[in-house]
Formats: sequence, structure tokens, C-alpha cells
Amino acid sequence: MKPMLSASLAVLALAPATVLAADGSKKYEEVVVSETRVEGPQMPVATSITVITAKDIEISGVTNFAELLRTQAGIQVQDLDGSGGRSVVASMRGFSSNAANNTLILVDGRRLNNPSLAGPDLNSVVLDDIERVEVVHGSAGVLYGDQAVGGVINIITRRPGAGDLAGNFSASHGSDDLERYSASLSQGFGNGLSYRVSGVSKVTDNYRDNNEGNYGSGLLHLRFQGARSHIFVEGQKIDDDLNLAGAISEAQFKVDPRQTNNPDDFSNRETELARFGGSYQLAENWQLLGEYAWRDEDTAGFSWGSGFNQYTRVETLNPRLQGSFETSHGKMLLTLGYDSVQSEHEIPEYYIEAEQEIDAYYGQIIYPLSSRLTFTAGARVSEVEDNNILFGSKHDDELEAYELGLSFQLNETVRLFVRSADAFRFANVDENGFTLPTVAYLKPQTSNSKELGVEWRYTGGTAKLVAYDMDIDDEIYYDSGVYNFSYPCNFPGPGDICDIYGANVNLPSSSRNGFIAEASYQLTPSLWLKGNYTYTDAEVMSGSFDGKDVPYVASNIASLSAGYDFCEQLTLYLDANYTGSRYRLDDDSNASGKLDSDTVVDMNLLWQVGRWKANLRISNLTDRDYSNYNSVYGLYPQPDRTIAGKVTYSF
Repeated sequence: MKPMLSASLAVLALAPATVLAADGSKKYEEVVVSETRVEGPQMPVATSITVITAKDIEISGVTNFAELLRTQAGIQVQDLDGSGGRSVVASMRGFSSNAANNTLILVDGRRLNNPSLAGPDLNSVVLDDIERVEVVHGSAGVLYGDQAVGGVINIITRRPGAGDLAGNFSASHGSDDLERYSASLSQGFGNGLSYRVSGVSKVTDNYRDNNEGNYGSGLLHLRFQGARSHIFVEGQKIDDDLNLAGAISEAQFKVDPRQTNNPDDFSNRETELARFGGSYQLAENWQLLGEYAWRDEDTAGFSWGSGFNQYTRVETLNPRLQGSFETSHGKMLLTLGYDSVQSEHEIPEYYIEAEQEIDAYYGQIIYPLSSRLTFTAGARVSEVEDNNILFGSKHDDELEAYELGLSFQLNETVRLFVRSADAFRFANVDENGFTLPTVAYLKPQTSNSKELGVEWRYTGGTAKLVAYDMDIDDEIYYDSGVYNFSYPCNFPGPGDICDIYGANVNLPSSSRNGFIAEASYQLTPSLWLKGNYTYTDAEVMSGSFDGKDVPYVASNIASLSAGYDFCEQLTLYLDANYTGSRYRLDDDSNASGKLDSDTVVDMNLLWQVGRWKANLRISNLTDRDYSNYNSVYGLYPQPDRTIAGKVTYSF
């Protein structure tokens, strides 16, 4: 165990916990999905889950998902265009250039991750539709499978209850010619039927030259809740046109961070989403659940001097059976499930046309050994089949993952947990398409994480500290020092020659370790504080850059936020987000020197009177010039000070 990690374990005196009822039994009031894949009261599993509520989102006034994520412990945000949606990658547990495939992002259980190097499309998530966000810190490979290596971000959307009728309309205007309009209507009937319909329209020039965006989406959700079952069907259509400003050099950044070298680049995407499913109470103790979902994305664009067309389709099926049994010490939960993910990815201009199918069987048991001690165990068996249609080759592989954990309710306020959890990911189409000449398909990446945590709930607040040590085998890594070649290309001009350096490889071994600390406190009835700090030690343990730091992973990140109620109608919110120094992306040899640290401050003023609400959000309050995606080949500037006003009417 690393010295820094050992030191962190020695100071486990912080912590939130589930409280005990007067009779000594456990009492869980918070409803979550992520720990069991079934919505219900929080269980005492050996996992740390942070819940971001709709009220948290409203008070912060965030205008995109990237602003929300960067305030959270353990998450480092990368944004390739500054728009805060389409090109955002959330990095957890010390992954950088391949972060998009090591953090799993879900919307109501539907995967946003792609079968390629492209990050999850967070523009498909409408902030107004979010009920809560559950952030699972650490490996979750047994319960969620492929790509749940550093953690899981599960977005839960709103739905109406019986007899409810609710709606809202909002209008936003702001810097860079931002105009955004949204509307939603939901209703639940006494006979169990309910619906939710919502729509968003947004146009903006964004911060950079040639970065204009035009976005529109519409969603319809229908649901029937019966005495023993429920069924639902949902559809969403998204049109997302975005001009791509691209990277600029550091010298250009100092002169004018708004400028672009790519005045003609764009990426226009049409997305269609659908899912349906439900549950059925088979018997008193057994429930059958499941969903089927598909996502089609068609993209037409221009980049690197030529046009391109991209097609992606992802289908998922996840039936599962859950048994709930009362024991002498409390409730036992048994979950048995099957996951199927079928993906197609095609870019004809880049000679990519491939399919991937992942099938898995898993089981998890949560068993109370006593009124205070709960045992968690699980296992998953996964199989992958790759089909490179263009080159007529196929490949298959299989692996297993396990988890063991204990949760101990020390007293009415303190909970301790310890666990060992496996995680994995299979190489995607892009990674298998660019390997060493002697390698046709990469091996699956596997890892095991040892975690120890303590959570504490006290009068006026909560706190937690979680430490981990992760060992990774066959890490899928882009090694820029192992291979290079030249090929004809059209960038910068027709007939030019492009040099390619590096290839995707499997590293024999690597490691990550660190800890996360979070705390919140209600100082007075009108003033509250929240803060978090994350330490990450990410080191390459083998290959061409053995002993070097993983590029673009900051050892230290922190966030501090505060809210103050001037009166019942007026609330002021402030947050400050610190990212420590780190090496540039692709600087595998750690030769170019570290980037300076950044601190970005945001403010929101929320006014509420009756059915009306008004927000005034100032992002990057101190007008700092910075980038949160900076490689040796160029950087992507983030917006300077921006102001956005929003008015909402609700009923």
C-alpha cells in the first residue's frame, strides 16, 4: 500500500451514515438505484454513493452538465469545445486519455457510453428533466459490467405520481448570444396512467470562433402503474448542430483564446432514443424487472480537411430478477441478471465498420449478518464478440469479475465499509483499429480495487472519507512512444503527408491510489457549506514510460461551495473549483513541464416568488483564462466570464 494511502487510512475520523431507528434497526430514508439496479430505500452496501438532487441543481444554476460535474469529488472534467455538453468527458480514479471508456454514464439505466473513443453525449441530458444524479465512486464491474472502472454516474429523470399535474416553461438569455427555451408537462391519473413530455431549444455562438451551436430535443414518456406491475415506453429525438473550433497553440491562446484554426469544421448530429420496460411482482418476495433500449446517432461533419459521416447504434437489454427476504437481522436482497449490449459503429471515410456484442450474467447478494453488519458479494461472467466487417475478421473473449464487501454500522452516526471489487473493459472499435502491426485485437483490461471508507452523519451535516488502491492488468493505453508511420492525408492540404506516432497497447501493469474526502455543514439556518478534496496518485508501472505520471491527471482537486438565504425568496450560491498542476495530455515522458493549477469561481442568485423563479448565473466569475483539455498538440480554451439569466414559471 502506498505511503500516501496509508496516511489517509490513519485519519478516518470523518464521515455520512445511515441512522438507526429507536429499536436499533437500520433506517434508510434516501431512495437510490445505483447500489442494486432497483429503485428503493438505500441499502447498507460497501460502496460510497453521492446523490445530487434536483434542488442542488436548481440552487447552483448550472447551465450544462459539465458545470455540475466539476463540483463533485473524484471527478476531473475534460471539455474539447467549451460548450459543456457534446464533448465532455468525466474522468474518475486517475484515467485521462482513455477516460471516456473508464467511467460509465447512465440515464435511467440506459448507457450513454459509445463503442468508440467518443465521449458520452451529455447534450442528450436535459437538466430540467433530472430528478437526481447518483455518483458511484469506485469499481462497479460486477453490477454494471463493461466500462464501470473508475465509477458510475447514473442520471435519474423525473416522473409524475398519481394525481399530480405539473408543468414549467423557462427562458434563458446570456453571453455569446445564448437563447434557450424549455417546456415540460407531466400528469399522473388515478387509474395508474401517467405521462411526461418535454422540449428544449437552444442557440448560441459559444465562446470560440466557429463554435456556434443549434440544439433541439423532444421527449415523451408514458407509464402505467398497476397493483403488481408497471410498464413504460419512452422516446426522444435530438438535433444537435455544432461548429468545431478545434485546438490552438499556447502562443495563440495568449494572444486570443477565442480564435480558431478550423473555420470550416462542424459536426451535425441527429439522435433517436427509445426504451421500454417495466416490472412484475411474481410472488411476495420476487420481482422481475427489465428494459430494452436503443440509440441511433447519425453524424455528418467536416474535419481535418475532409468531410465524414458517422453512424452509431447501441442496443441494450437487461432483464433481472430480485428477491427480497426478511431475516432475523433485517432485509436480504438477491439480484440475478443478464445484460446484453450490441453496438455498431461506422465511419466510411476513416475505414471503420465494425460490430461488438457483449453478453453477461451476474448475481449479487446483500445479507445482514447482524443488525449492524451487512455482507455484500457478487460475481459476473462476460463474453465479448468483435466483428470487423470491413476487414472480415472476428474475435471473442471472456472474463469474470467478483466483489466482496462489509458494511458496519458502528453507532447511530458512523458507518464503516471495506470491499474488494473487480472491474474491466473491452477494447472498443477505435482502439482495436489502431494497434501495433503484430496485434489484431487488444486484450480486455481488468482491475481490482481495495477500498476502505467511513461515513458520518452529525447534527447539521455529513462527511465521508474513502481511500482506495487499484491494481490494473492489461490497461488499454495509448502509448505515443512505441510506433510511428506516415500516410497520405488532406490536412493541412491535399497531397500532404501526416505522421502518426504511437499505438493502443496493453500495459502489463499499472496502479492508481488515493482518497476522497467530502463534508457538508449547516452553519446557521441561513448559511451552509459543502466541500470536497480528492488526492490521486496515477502512475504508469510498465512499458515505454514506466515510472512516469499518467498525463493530465491532477494529484489534487478540490471544491468548496456555499449557500446563503437572504430571505425565503432569495438565495446566493458560490462555488470555487481547484484543479492542481498536471502534465499535458500525450506528454507520456513528462518532458514538457507541468501546467499551472486553476481555480474557477461561479456564482448564482436564485429568486423565488410564488410560481415564478429567476436565476442569474455568472460562470468563471474572476474571468480566468484556462483550459481543461490541454495536450502537447494544442489546447481547447474554456469560456471566460459568462452571464446567463433564466426565468421559469411552474405550476
